[in-house]
Amino acid sequence: MQQLANRLERLGTETAFSVAQAAAAWKAQGNRVYPFHLGDINIPTAPHIIEAMNRAIADGYTGYCPGPGIPQLREALAEDLGSRRGIEFSPDNVVVMTGGKPVITKFLQAVMNPGQEVLYPNPGFPIYESQIEYLGGTAVPYRYLPTSEGFAIDLDQVRASITPNTVAIIYNDLQNPISAESTAAEREAVAQLALEHDLWVLSDEAYFETRYEGVSSSIASLPGMAERTVILYTFSKKFAMTGSRLGCAVAPPEIAKVLSTLNTNDESCTTHYVQWGGIEALRGPQEPVQQMLDVLRERRDAACGL
Repeated sequence: MQQLANRLERLGTETAFSVAQAAAAWKAQGNRVYPFHLGDINIPTAPHIIEAMNRAIADGYTGYCPGPGIPQLREALAEDLGSRRGIEFSPDNVVVMTGGKPVITKFLQAVMNPGQEVLYPNPGFPIYESQIEYLGGTAVPYRYLPTSEGFAIDLDQVRASITPNTVAIIYNDLQNPISAESTAAEREAVAQLALEHDLWVLSDEAYFETRYEGVSSSIASLPGMAERTVILYTFSKKFAMTGSRLGCAVAPPEIAKVLSTLNTNDESCTTHYVQWGGIEALRGPQEPVQQMLDVLRERRDAACGL
């Protein structure tokens, strides 16, 4: 009997998608479903973004395009993400991908050899551990401690977990699922550990702009960190484009080149016309973004009884 690859035994999953299947079947039977199972947004993508994608289809943007993304979108991303983080990025730093998840896999493929260790947050996005283990690495979890302000990374545990075999740390400020946000001091402490131990950092910033007040900060903006940090960005949350599958990695040029090659090997390119929707999302009207945040705030307040 033919056998499957042994590495599949190390492959995890995101069980929220299994729950989503069951919920969809329940809804199809005429039942009402309140979708708390996925990090999806049951608010439609803004009309001007949809119109941009439809226009791109009508204009013939339905074929292959550059593996790292079309130049217009890479330029828009470099400008937008850089200005919000106080960093000067160029299009050469930006590699467009089919959502945020591929950034995790390709980051690990680029920096981690089999047997090396990668620190990841637990609780956290389950794909971190799944992909570290699947690619032959050792997944080393670090925890959060409850405080009067919410949750804080157990920095002592992180320090104790770093060995000569540790190559990277996955850092999810504005954390999913526990909503923890690092203080400036905590962010600086994580950066210092990365610098002291020469670690790569994957900064998962999927929720960087999905907040009701205040302004987010990126670990990549700290001294010495842009050279060792890959930022995970996605259009899914801010622009309600979960099904469009559009995101990017912002990386040092030498890593960006590797990620571009991995794109060519894995998908060839990200859907051409969807990228034109991304340009419109970044450079078009921003009122729908605020309107969506207002709706989400109302739901949050209702759920919390505020």
